[in-house]
Amino acid sequence: MENSSVAAVNRPLNCTYCNTAVAQPDNFCITCGYPINGTEEDQRFFVSERNALAIDLEDHHKKVNQAGKSLYWLAGATLVWGFIQYGITASKGIDNGELDKPLLLVNIILAALYLGLGLWSRKKPVAALVSGFSLYLIVQILGTIGDPAYLFKGIIIKILFVGYFIKGIKSAMEAERLKKQYYI
Repeated sequence: MENSSVAAVNRPLNCTYCNTAVAQPDNFCITCGYPINGTEEDQRFFVSERNALAIDLEDHHKKVNQAGKSLYWLAGATLVWGFIQYGITASKGIDNGELDKPLLLVNIILAALYLGLGLWSRKKPVAALVSGFSLYLIVQILGTIGDPAYLFKGIIIKILFVGYFIKGIKSAMEAERLKKQYYI
């Protein structure tokens, strides 16, 4: 039969904060960093810091979700604009069939890419938002090369998309940094 003091030493503990099993002589939880053998003040400070971090992360996630939604809006706008352009040229009787159909196809492909990036932004927000922003900039640059006035058409909408992308990328990067820093 074991001595009760030896059994108490060998009995595994659980972290009060994250409920992970820890060895009894550990001063800090190896998973979350909770000060297991710290003073009550240290433990309260840890919990308050984690609560503040959770609020910060929630704010960052809202901005990332907003940027992810802008990818969906961009997909829808690209698709609708492609069909509008195609319909306008068809209704005017302009015979650019060899140009209109490929342009519609390009808009459909772009819309599918933006949609895919929007879905990917749920799992890998930084990579998806950077890719979406890069694709958006490339499309804008190519449009401006083809027609310099294209840059100023819908400039307010373009500025809004750029703003959402930049805020989303910054927030996603900050959220990733906080998660790595605090082992979340």
